Amino acid sequence: MDLNWLAWSYHSVGVFAANLICAILAIFLLSKKNKTPTTWWLAAMFLGYNFMLFGYVLAYSVNASWGAYHRFFTSCAMFGNAGMIGFVYTFPRLDQPKEAKIAIPLSLTILLIAFTDLVYTGARLDIIYNFTAHFYTFDYGAQHAVVLLLTQIFPLTILIRKTIRYSTYGGFFSKWLSKPKSLSEYPMFLFSRFCVGWIKFINPKGEDAKACKSFAKAIIIFLFIAVLNVLNKSGLVTYDLYAFGFANITLIICFYFVITYLNNSPEPTTFMVKLVGVSLVTVLLVLGFVGNITLSLSEEEYDTQKRAEILGSKPFILNKQYDQIAEDIEYIIRKPVDADPFNENLKIEFNRHPDQLNIDKVLSEQKKVRNFTLKELLTEILKKNGRNLKKDIPTPEEEDEALSRFSKTRAYKNLNSSSQINLNRLYRTADKRYTHFDLITKNAKYEVGFSYDEYRKHTHKNTVKLIYIIFSTSLLILIIFPRFFHSSLVKPLNDLLSGVTKVNEGNLDIQVPIKVQDEIGYLAGSFNSMVSSIKEARKDLEDYAVNLEEKVKDRTKEVQEKMDEVQKLKIQQDGDYFLTSLLAKPLFFNANKSKLVPTEFVIHQKKKFEFKSKTADLGGDICITGTLKFGKPDDYKTYIMALNGDAMGKSMQGAGGALVMGVVFNAIMSRSASNKKVLDMKPEEWLTDIYNEVNSVFKSFNGTMVISATVLLIEEKSGEMLYFNAEHPASILYRDGKASFIEQELLLRKLGQESEFSFQVYRYQLEPGDIIILGSDGRDDIDLTPNSGTRTINEDEFAILRIIEKTKGNIFEIEGALKEIGDITDDLSFLRIDFQGQETREEIQNIQEQPVSSKFEEQELEIREDEDALLDITEVYRRSKQLYREGQVNEALTVLTKAHSVEPNNQKLNKLFGLMSFKGKDYATAVEVINHYLQMDPDTEEMWYYLSLSQKKMGRYLSSLEASKRVYQLHPENINNLVNLSDLNRLTGNYEEAKVLSEKALELDPENQNARKILKYLEKI
Repeated sequence: MDLNWLAWSYHSVGVFAANLICAILAIFLLSKKNKTPTTWWLAAMFLGYNFMLFGYVLAYSVNASWGAYHRFFTSCAMFGNAGMIGFVYTFPRLDQPKEAKIAIPLSLTILLIAFTDLVYTGARLDIIYNFTAHFYTFDYGAQHAVVLLLTQIFPLTILIRKTIRYSTYGGFFSKWLSKPKSLSEYPMFLFSRFCVGWIKFINPKGEDAKACKSFAKAIIIFLFIAVLNVLNKSGLVTYDLYAFGFANITLIICFYFVITYLNNSPEPTTFMVKLVGVSLVTVLLVLGFVGNITLSLSEEEYDTQKRAEILGSKPFILNKQYDQIAEDIEYIIRKPVDADPFNENLKIEFNRHPDQLNIDKVLSEQKKVRNFTLKELLTEILKKNGRNLKKDIPTPEEEDEALSRFSKTRAYKNLNSSSQINLNRLYRTADKRYTHFDLITKNAKYEVGFSYDEYRKHTHKNTVKLIYIIFSTSLLILIIFPRFFHSSLVKPLNDLLSGVTKVNEGNLDIQVPIKVQDEIGYLAGSFNSMVSSIKEARKDLEDYAVNLEEKVKDRTKEVQEKMDEVQKLKIQQDGDYFLTSLLAKPLFFNANKSKLVPTEFVIHQKKKFEFKSKTADLGGDICITGTLKFGKPDDYKTYIMALNGDAMGKSMQGAGGALVMGVVFNAIMSRSASNKKVLDMKPEEWLTDIYNEVNSVFKSFNGTMVISATVLLIEEKSGEMLYFNAEHPASILYRDGKASFIEQELLLRKLGQESEFSFQVYRYQLEPGDIIILGSDGRDDIDLTPNSGTRTINEDEFAILRIIEKTKGNIFEIEGALKEIGDITDDLSFLRIDFQGQETREEIQNIQEQPVSSKFEEQELEIREDEDALLDITEVYRRSKQLYREGQVNEALTVLTKAHSVEPNNQKLNKLFGLMSFKGKDYATAVEVINHYLQMDPDTEEMWYYLSLSQKKMGRYLSSLEASKRVYQLHPENINNLVNLSDLNRLTGNYEEAKVLSEKALELDPENQNARKILKYLEKI
């Protein structure tokens, strides 16, 4: 059989390997049972690319003119692209059915039209030989390269959209992704969506998103080939570079697609398929690379050999001794030394086959090449001049301009090398095809030609060996590998899987056979040992079941004894906790009564426990406030004292430290402020003395008990603040809606520790409306990942500032805001000090402007005159009530105040005094008197209610909440208290409880407007 037309070129190896892979993949996908639409489309894609690659195999192996029709096969890449479009729409599922119904048929129609146009037009064109590509072709199809590029970009955009759609995001830009409410928000909304889209694509979250990105990356690699094809058709890239890139990138794409498909297959894929598939593609990829490199070296070998023959024949060529030149030389043409590639001043010096080559044929073919080469340049020049190459003949000037442009191209420079022998292998056609190299002398340029067919035989000889290796290796992998893997890997794994299945069914007599002591053999042995252990355990369990009743009795008795012992210890421990808690609570006292500088605090200890149906907490945080006077009895200044501390240690140790601090500090405050005492010393001296005293007490514990604390004094009129901070979290200033730290560095070590810093009292000037917030380190110890196995403790010290700004300094809402970002892991306390807030300043101003009535003066004189006489309680009671009814509230309170100082334990008088103080808006006095009343009569529902209202008016929401809870215990259906208790829960951030209480109030009184207002407010939160 004549196979002279078969001549493999060195471009063949890569495309043959890729063609083999695509064919195998297409057959594999088509042979699968119960195929999904995704698999059908993927099979169509590989089938289309298989025909494309088969066309290139024909192109690079057929050394005959009919090989030009390989273009009809290579154009089947369009159908591969159509399969790709269908695949990306249906993978991993079809979620845009309406769009797909339009896009898929439309794309297929466009590609079919482009394919039909290429076949119809190409079949009518003249066949030419492309020496660069080494195949026959026709000059048509550049526009189809653009169609191919666009139909690969389109599915890439679909996969990018799917990756973004399936991926999740919860990062920085999330807060701007909600629908804009105004035009000003649109720029940030659009910018955020753009950024989030790229973040989702670059770093997708979720299996579907990652799978879509994997195929998107494969298409991006595909685009390199499509771009190279367009550049090659445009003349910007040589065919050698395109062919090398096409072959090797195609191999990489096939490898990547196989790996991606096996890892993300929409249908079950066996372990054997994955092993064989990866092995085959890996081997072919390596062989393809090696083959391309080997054949490139083979071409270099051919060129070196021919150059050597020319150099050896050079003396004979110059002396015209042509009978002495190399036998491979077919012809020698002499031309001017500066001749361009299309120079017609040629002379044939030597012609081994005159019947095949003459000067007319040379010039005729050279003119054809010239016209073909300059065709695009001439088309462009004529178009600029308003003419058409198909209708108009170029003028000599236009041809010269085209030639001038061509002379500046890389191809021209390769044809006109100035070296002794042109390093580039060149080609010529004159009936036959030739390769030639140029020998250059001072006087002339000699074109030394060789048979092109001999060159193709040289390439074919080496290429065919690699083709055989690739084909036989593929068969070997497809036939031998499954057998090898089946016996050494798949069968042992199936045996092990079968054993697991039988054990799950309850058969414990199974033993998995072990043939080889490899990793799988070790696994099978471990499985057999496990089954034996289970079998023995079952026997023991059966024996245990027989004697279960007796054993249960014995074990139950043992467990009960242990439980009783543990319960006794638990009760004893909880009793200790409860006692400590009872001792500590009275020490945390908000004794400040200043109206100019009110204080409030909240303490939530971390340790919660229950003792005899009573819940309590225990910890090391402590808050104390009070009022001190400094100066002379007739000239003194009032200072508000505030302490916030945190004793080191957990539970009992911390509570012990807080207990010690509370006892010591309350003792100091008692001796410093009792009986309206005025301290004849400077505030700085007082702070220094108490630091030394408290520090000495804690030092006596030898380091087992230490406490961090901030202690401060604020002059209620000027706002001068004196303080020291013993390694406590920095004090916070809230001014004009902004929060900031007052201390910027460590000033002093904890109380009870040696300090390298000298003690110093620091000053800070407050402005009206300023708020100081002290807090323990529980405000920073937030677990940001509570649902994760690993703790991530907050390290952002400025987070508390943002939360204070968010809650506007409301210490009862801060805890809820902290819980929104994580779990609180330590004791938590906040102490808030308001310096001359707006409401306080207005209230003081109103009091100062009220006139003192004459009746008040008279009453004052009357009581002064009679203050040493026995007090007539009945008369005081009657007179104060009469004054109150007459609208003289201040006068009534003055009478009651004087009477209370003489008879502080008269309950009838205290009740009236407390209630009237509340009516007169003297809430501080009301709280003091009602508290005194309730110490002797703790079950008076009415007084607890007014105590709660008074504390609420003073802003002491936590104390008010406790008093209201007491009313609830005494009378659960008191509607007014239910509304008050609901509102207090709202103010302290407990919205769910507030809602429940308001709803309960409405059940009892459906028309209660206050309960409705609270519920309406809660709905907006």
